[in-house]
Amino acid sequence: MELQISVVARDVTGKRTKRLRASGIVPGVVFGKTAGSVAVQLDAKALEALYREAGRTSIVKISVDGGSPTSVVIKSVQRHPLTGRALHVDFFAPDLTLEMMVDVPLVFVGKPPAVEETGGSLFTSLDHLKVKALPADLPHEITVDVSSLVDLEATIHVSDLAVAENVTVLNDPEEMVARVMPPRVEEEPEVELEAEEGEEGAEPTEGEVAAEGEGTGPDGEATGEGEPG
Repeated sequence: MELQISVVARDVTGKRTKRLRASGIVPGVVFGKTAGSVAVQLDAKALEALYREAGRTSIVKISVDGGSPTSVVIKSVQRHPLTGRALHVDFFAPDLTLEMMVDVPLVFVGKPPAVEETGGSLFTSLDHLKVKALPADLPHEITVDVSSLVDLEATIHVSDLAVAENVTVLNDPEEMVARVMPPRVEEEPEVELEAEEGEEGAEPTEGEVAAEGEGTGPDGEATGEGEPG
């Protein structure tokens, strides 16, 4: 399905763009080696709907003020750090005869049997792949089916993922994508048993040093009292 959107050329710049955003309009720019650079604006809701469909890899036909459509990709969307509201969008018009390098998101589907059988948890080490392809051949997303993770030994690598023949994956083929980790086992704290009072081998306290029948003088020395006369 071909994605299309119509935008309007923008003459509002700088701080005045705040008024556009307040009225539900997102400022943007269309740029490229052959397209030059054109300031545009479009409806915020239309942009969000387009981004859900196209992401940052799918070709979009963009028309400025009803003119001839130009093939672009959504290069980036600047968002408010707290609300996530779109503040600015860049549309890039690539050369359709040259390959592009982009990050394609991974979408994990299915349920790994090893999670239910072992009580472990699914661990994913990648959320996107770096690929190279002609702009029209770039995938919107790459699906990862985790139902193949039948035990704790099973692992999904980059080489296991299905991509079109005209798409080159630039990641290491042996790089891990997902596996099931064993459940964590909490170690019980060790309890130290206190030595019982009077236990054999316990050292006497200071007051018990003198032998039975002996007294001690003021300087701590034995007095000899208690010996038979």
